Amino acid sequence: MRFLKFSLLIFIVIFFVAFHMPLKKSLPAGKKVSLLIAEYDDNAAANNMQHLVNYHFLDGAMVSKETVISLPTKKAGVSGNYVRFDLGKNRIYRNRYVITGIGNVIDIKTKKLLVFERGEYVACRGDSIVFRTNDIFKGKYFSVLDLKTEKFEKVQNPNYNPIQRPDIEVDETTKPFSISAYYVTGKQDILVKDAGLGEAQPLLGDDVKRKFPIFWLDNSSFLYANFPKNQQSAIIYKVNINKTVEKLGEITEIPATAESTFFELSSEGGIVYSCGKGRFAIDLKKKTTTKLLFQPIGNSFFIESDENPKYGRSIMFEIDNVGKKWCRLDNAKTTSGYAAVQAEIVMGEDRYPQGVAIWNTTTKKWTTLDITNLSDIVSWVEE
Repeated sequence: MRFLKFSLLIFIVIFFVAFHMPLKKSLPAGKKVSLLIAEYDDNAAANNMQHLVNYHFLDGAMVSKETVISLPTKKAGVSGNYVRFDLGKNRIYRNRYVITGIGNVIDIKTKKLLVFERGEYVACRGDSIVFRTNDIFKGKYFSVLDLKTEKFEKVQNPNYNPIQRPDIEVDETTKPFSISAYYVTGKQDILVKDAGLGEAQPLLGDDVKRKFPIFWLDNSSFLYANFPKNQQSAIIYKVNINKTVEKLGEITEIPATAESTFFELSSEGGIVYSCGKGRFAIDLKKKTTTKLLFQPIGNSFFIESDENPKYGRSIMFEIDNVGKKWCRLDNAKTTSGYAAVQAEIVMGEDRYPQGVAIWNTTTKKWTTLDITNLSDIVSWVEE
């Protein structure tokens, strides 16, 4: 009798797991995709050149590659950076337009640089890509790239605001810092008098400063991390422009790191906060911050959030472990049936790039693109 009950229990468990297990996804035969990768020129130290290269795949195998465009990181007559793929987050729009982290736009179809001016990406809306400039010398204004005419122009209307929310600025001249909202009418509201002291991290690149990440939830509320002087903890707050402030959680024992903290949306639409202690899911309803063991990176792929000192990170497809790699988490890219990660070799405190490791659901094997001068994995492109 006990044996029958035990057998019945095992059957129920197996049935439940099988019923809830996601269906294995496989690529249709003949499916073509390509992977955009930014690479430094072999002589970049002297010529400042970089290349945007497209690697083409068919049925899981790399079949060809082409250089889309070659551009300098610095250019005579242009102060600071010219075009950079290694600063900030790159994105792609309409499977065609690459938008760099500093606001450049490249059309990979026509192989043209459409925007070289630096600006903060705001939004893609139909045939327009909107950027915002907030510069001590140039001033504050919006610019729009018209994809039909390929014209990039400053918006002359001073009241133009495509995001329908006030400007948020952090006053670092006070200790602690304060956060204020500025409206097009000229009105200023101090939203947070004690916003901590920001994160004491070094500059990234020539002119990128990410001491105080702010993440907008909607047009009336945002998140920020309040760091004390010792930098070893952070409290995540939600702030509304009506001046209400809610504590969502606290992260303690944060180790020192050279990487700046940031908020981002996960591939599943959840809010993630990344810091030296790891990556944390933020639950706005429960007002909690929960450390993520595995980070979803899209298309049913997951990467272990924390590095294991023995093997790096586990990489999962659906419920299967497909490999362990020393790799970066922040620039891992996926498309249907493919995942690409920046592979590394780790020796003590030293890390050495080892190109791009790619896994696919057709061959179910890892292949490596031997790229010694990798700048960034930009995006997959559906062909």
